[in-house]
Amino acid sequence: MDEAQKILRCSLKYCQTPNSLSSQFCSRCESPLIQRYLWVVGTRLAPAQIQQLIGQRYLVISEKLVLDTQPGIPPYFPERIPPWLKPYLRLSPYRLHIPKLYGQIPREDPTPDHDTKPEQGSESEVWLLEYENFSSSVQEKFAKGEFLPTLEIAWSSASGIRQLNWLLQISQLWQPMAAQGVVKTLLSPELLRVNGSVVQLQELEADRATVTLKDLGKMWSNWIADADQTIESFLQDTCHRLQKGELDNSETLTDLLEEGLRETARSQPIHYQIATTTDSGPSRSHNEDAYYQKEETCEFPPTQKALAIVCDGVGGHQGGEVASQLAIEHLRQEFQNLPELSPKREVVTEQIEKAISKVNDIICDQNDVENRKAQERMGTTLVMALGHNHEMYVTHVGDSRVYWITTSGCYQLTLDDDLASRQTRLGHLLYREALQQPAAGSLIQALGMSSSKLLHPTTQRLVLDEDCVFLLCSDGLSDNGLVEQYWEVEILPVLEADKDLDTVAQRLVALANNLNGHDNVTVSLLQCSLSELQDHGALTLNLAEVTQIQTSKEKGSTLASPTNKRQQGVMLLLLILALVMGGMGMAYWLFPEVRQSLDQFQEQLRSKPMRDPSDLPSPD
Repeated sequence: MDEAQKILRCSLKYCQTPNSLSSQFCSRCESPLIQRYLWVVGTRLAPAQIQQLIGQRYLVISEKLVLDTQPGIPPYFPERIPPWLKPYLRLSPYRLHIPKLYGQIPREDPTPDHDTKPEQGSESEVWLLEYENFSSSVQEKFAKGEFLPTLEIAWSSASGIRQLNWLLQISQLWQPMAAQGVVKTLLSPELLRVNGSVVQLQELEADRATVTLKDLGKMWSNWIADADQTIESFLQDTCHRLQKGELDNSETLTDLLEEGLRETARSQPIHYQIATTTDSGPSRSHNEDAYYQKEETCEFPPTQKALAIVCDGVGGHQGGEVASQLAIEHLRQEFQNLPELSPKREVVTEQIEKAISKVNDIICDQNDVENRKAQERMGTTLVMALGHNHEMYVTHVGDSRVYWITTSGCYQLTLDDDLASRQTRLGHLLYREALQQPAAGSLIQALGMSSSKLLHPTTQRLVLDEDCVFLLCSDGLSDNGLVEQYWEVEILPVLEADKDLDTVAQRLVALANNLNGHDNVTVSLLQCSLSELQDHGALTLNLAEVTQIQTSKEKGSTLASPTNKRQQGVMLLLLILALVMGGMGMAYWLFPEVRQSLDQFQEQLRSKPMRDPSDLPSPD
């Protein structure tokens, strides 16, 4: 292509200055330039188009990879999303692993490879997939037409902890992807890519036939020979049980991998450090944000829990400031009294969400006592990170965010609880299209706005096998793509020992005030540093050892475990008895379905008018 056409525009709306592709900072405003590489699905681009601009903005790097030279401008959104692309939208909560549907390249004229323009909605259209934010070192490979390495290629050079971590991520994706008819993707080695410790799917492949865990065991068995010595026998036994049908559901497989990983990870303890700061911002007289950490800057040895919380008040100064402070105070008490964390993921998740529900009802009750209605009700968003050993639990309600920064990328872990995200999860709109809709940022839930029976916190658990930083922040920082633009310049140096945590936290608040400035801003940074890997030989695992450890822990646990099938059966019998004795009307009021998913409800009613979002307050 003509050298003069190689322009990368600044992503800031007020700037949009064209820059050379080799530039890292805008020549006018000096802000970091965003290089957004996108994967092509539907139809490969023609070889003749390589190094040419198509759609007046996309630089073709290869037949399957393009660079958006205008990242600050929304892409083209067609009127209809074809069915084969719907799984990308419905799986948006798994954005850490599954790319987002970005937009479509409008077909201006038929290319030499296509004599006729395709019918809208066909797989011959050119669609684009968007990934999380990759580091410059990774993007340098993209510029050469290379994509992320396959898991198979990276496998032999990975540690045992990382190998098990990759397998665990695949296991956790099995059920949701099977529900969307794309689980075949997890059996396609070419589509299983990795970026450091994260499994990232290149694209989704539709199921053409029945797929089972036996097939997964067969594929994994190909990796046994190159497995790390600490997990080789464990992996061999696991694959054998998968192929024999003894592990017949992904939950059992996940539990087994978690226990094996927990035992292996004991060889590499993690130290935590937290730094937090907040500011009311240049346009606000009061600060409705609140946060918790043990001290201003605190360090935690591997045996202690590390806890960071950020809340952003909703409902104005008279309510939002009170709600966020109430949430912090009561959550602090709940987690200070929390006993040693259970080794079971579902037990810890239940403990976290019970504590959040309790705090929610405290705020909700105060709203009721003060007779607050609709937009007068006070509430707060919540993001929380709870680290212990090699595990990090991340929970959120509302639109405050958590980002995970490693040397290879910056990942937004939380999906905003707003109308835009809901429209995407339901398969109605592409996310970037949903952001253009009126009231796109209106919250669909926040702590204290209604009973905990209607609250749906999102909790996820990450396994840490590399040094990293978690950023918790209110939308005073995250608005307008500020984190995506500045993470590599401001936060990544922490992992390179070029900046200390306190300095970075203060710098991020200053950036938010200068470049956003419309809201309060709170930043909490949680740094995770791995110790030196200890002796490998002493930790060689086999399946029998892990099963024995798992059984003994379950028997000796003093923590409440989730309701088992027998208990569920008893509850069902009681419910039936109540229905018979009390009648359907009374039973409805005594036994409401308190955990019905809001998304499922909307799916059932999507043909009906949506509630006017104007009565849902946004964070101040």
